[in-house]
Amino acid sequence: MDWEALIGRLMHPTQLAVVEAMLWIDAPLSPTQLVRVFDGEIQLPSVAYHVGRLADFGVLKRTGTRQVRGAVEHFYRLAESLRAVP
Repeated sequence: MDWEALIGRLMHPTQLAVVEAMLWIDAPLSPTQLVRVFDGEIQLPSVAYHVGRLADFGVLKRTGTRQVRGAVEHFYRLAESLRAVP
């Protein structure tokens, strides 16, 4: 079974980009910070939606929040089991 091809077909490209960024940076990030990592090529609503879906699937774990101008910024990190993958 070609697992990489299967994952590529099951995951949205934005979700793949988020997971790759989280692996590369290896620190808690918010959707707003991820938009900066992507140089604005992926808009905040899309990033926030897909981060939420990845959290629902257990791929990301919420690590904290911060109050920002009347809103709450949520920070996520790759699930421990995925960060341990060589």
